[in-house]
Amino acid sequence: MKRRGVWLALLLLACDRHPAGVVQEAKFGVFFGGQVQELKELTKELDPARQQHGFRLTFRAPLQRDVAVSWEISLPASDKGGPRAANVGQTTAKAGQGSLDVPLAFRPTDPLGSWHAKVSADGKVVVDRDFMVVAPPPQKPTAKSLAPRTPGSGP
Repeated sequence: MKRRGVWLALLLLACDRHPAGVVQEAKFGVFFGGQVQELKELTKELDPARQQHGFRLTFRAPLQRDVAVSWEISLPASDKGGPRAANVGQTTAKAGQGSLDVPLAFRPTDPLGSWHAKVSADGKVVVDRDFMVVAPPPQKPTAKSLAPRTPGSGP
């Protein structure tokens, strides 16, 4: 009898009571070289040619049906208190897709500080993390190019 109870307990542990979601891996960070680097700090870069951030969802298998994807990016709390402002969005991952990249962009008015990213796919939260937005490093001054001097031209 005890042996049957042990087997039953092992069987219950082995069974997944919650069916696996459609997302195998979810990453939020900077797109770089075909990868997504999950950084604790993102530079507030306004030029998407220099840096692109967002999230990538990799599905367990090509999707059998369309899947709703939504996100909420919460900005730092204001000095006055109250609820945090947020940028929200939604899209649909189409049947047949194996992954989904959603690039996001900073706006000039976006503040520096502690932000929060929350991404849901098919009604399940797949990303839920804080990150810091920091100022870009100061630009190095560029040397002015001098016009070539020709013999006989002034000093």
